[in-house]
Amino acid sequence: MTTRRFDLIAFDWDGTLYDSTAIISRCIQDAVCDVGGARPSDEAAAYVIGMGLAQALARAAPDVPTAR
Repeated sequence: MTTRRFDLIAFDWDGTLYDSTAIISRCIQDAVCDVGGARPSDEAAAYVIGMGLAQALARAAPDVPTAR
């Protein structure tokens, strides 16, 4: 039996080895505030994780103009 060697092994570990939902939610909240929007709730920020940018912003930052 030969040993297989790899230069790189990559996998999506988020949610498998570590739950980063709180960190991602906080970043979403901070980003909305940075562009002048009202801080979304923890639930609203977490809800948009995984959505496309336009859809997530429409939900988490409805008061922020599209140009921002």
